[in-house]
Amino acid sequence: MRKHHEMNIYELKNDLSLEAHLGYPVFIAGILFWLFVGISSFFLSQETLVWLYLFGIGVILPLAILISKLLKINFLAAHNPLSTVGGLVGGVQIFFAPIVIMVAYHQPEWIPFVVGVLAGAHFLPYVWIYDTKIYLFQTMTTVIVASVIGIGFMERAFHLTPFALSIVYLITAILLIRKHRTMVRNKKEAGYNSIEM
Repeated sequence: MRKHHEMNIYELKNDLSLEAHLGYPVFIAGILFWLFVGISSFFLSQETLVWLYLFGIGVILPLAILISKLLKINFLAAHNPLSTVGGLVGGVQIFFAPIVIMVAYHQPEWIPFVVGVLAGAHFLPYVWIYDTKIYLFQTMTTVIVASVIGIGFMERAFHLTPFALSIVYLITAILLIRKHRTMVRNKKEAGYNSIEM
């Protein structure tokens, strides 16, 4: 097996995609988070939900790591140089915290819209990292859904947004799992062909 410093950028991306399973544990964790927030919206006040959005979303990554451990997926793939890029992209969200906190204090009804849009937009670079348009679908759909509900149905956004986003995350997870299985199958077939030659 070739070492990472011997691979070109396309081989590194393919290696990361295979090993990290295209990052789908994040979306399984996201489904659980958004469903929890959606169910909680029927029991908690808007004031409490705002802080659940702000601090709860930070649980997605640790939960994704736990899920990947249970599924025996090397989600972080730390030995691949591109995993650092993925980590930096994910960490960018921290720097939006002051904006989100300001919205929470001054316009709390906008929180489902703001958090939804930021959560969706930060996945865009993964289109290149994992070399798949599924992340483009995820980004665009999440931003559109959060915008339509947040702007058009603001009075019900705390109820509708989490359930809508859990559906988007579910579709994304299914697409990524299917693509990963195809990649694994193609790799095996390529291996068999090279042995025959």
